[in-house]
Amino acid sequence: MKNNNYLASWDFEVVDDNDDFIEYQGICHPKNKMKNYKLFPGLMLMYIDLRERYQVKASDSKGNKGYRISYSYEGNYFTYINDTKILITREIFIGKALPYARESYTTKDRVQAFNFFIVEDQIDKDSFHGKILGEFLKKINSIKDMGFVYKNERLIQRANELIQVLKSEDILGISIKALDFIYDITREKTSEIRKSYQKEEGSEEIILIEEFIKNNLDKDITLDLLTKKFKISKSNLNNKFIRKFQYTPIKYLNNLRMMKAEEILTNTDKNITEISMELGFTSPSNFTRSFKKFTGLSPSEYRKKEALSE
Repeated sequence: MKNNNYLASWDFEVVDDNDDFIEYQGICHPKNKMKNYKLFPGLMLMYIDLRERYQVKASDSKGNKGYRISYSYEGNYFTYINDTKILITREIFIGKALPYARESYTTKDRVQAFNFFIVEDQIDKDSFHGKILGEFLKKINSIKDMGFVYKNERLIQRANELIQVLKSEDILGISIKALDFIYDITREKTSEIRKSYQKEEGSEEIILIEEFIKNNLDKDITLDLLTKKFKISKSNLNNKFIRKFQYTPIKYLNNLRMMKAEEILTNTDKNITEISMELGFTSPSNFTRSFKKFTGLSPSEYRKKEALSE
């Protein structure tokens, strides 16, 4: 077994290392598992299956520089790319894969997700799979300091299919689905949401705004309210907030509300009307619509699913 201490600072240890994959198990939380598939030269796919809440800071584990494609099928987790806080949820995120990250944490016990890692100088450019990866790199090479998300339903469906085949541990099926998924990405437009990972001046103000949002999920927070309270223009606020926290302030607020709703649905018997009021929604129907868009399930379906998984 090789690389026994790899990812130890992320609270994981190697339990199996062979030609096809490396399997990891949580050190403090043994129910947490990860499996890193060595699909092709320059392409790895990490399946993340966490059963306990996870948080680590200042990892000193060194990896490869390159690109990542991330998706969370169930649950959500935060990580950092340089100074930008990234939420991985039910959207396809594409950005840089850096050797170090200062923090990663989940928002609930149960998370199923995947991360592709693409390392350009390891790709066999003359092979069939290498040509597909080459097309992907061409697509993103012009925006090396940028990241973006896709909310395209077709890509989300492809990502869900990939999660299912990852659960089956069918290595050939995983390889085929992985290439199919990456090829589909090369056919999409890349202009949906972009952001620089360079450190921004004046980020202290944006952090204060984020704190205000987190502490007032039940309030009627609008862009107008934020601009007046913090004396900042709408365009400046949106641009700085996206660079620091991936989303506009209002989208970020909605994501936090949805994650709080997941927690309330799992841990309490509160009804939909009570939850929607607690989270500042004007009506239960608006809350239900937002929740289904975020999780893929209605609140009642989500509660039932969580009860069955306990």
